[in-house]
Amino acid sequence: MKTLNERIVDVSLHLQTLGAPEFRSQVQEAVDKKDRNLLLAVCNKAKVPAVYFSAVASVVFSVSPNQKWPEFW
Repeated sequence: MKTLNERIVDVSLHLQTLGAPEFRSQVQEAVDKKDRNLLLAVCNKAKVPAVYFSAVASVVFSVSPNQKWPEFW
């Protein structure tokens, strides 16, 4: 069983994969259309394990374009 930290790292890595140039436009299209099935198809292409689909989809659909992130010092 993975720890919480390990699962967070895994989700982060899969999100970074979806941000790669070969997947970015497809992910953006899925978000624009609010199409979860299209996003899951992209996740399959990116070889994201099915166990992470829900977490990845939740993050991708909840972040807005003008999201402000805290700055780290």
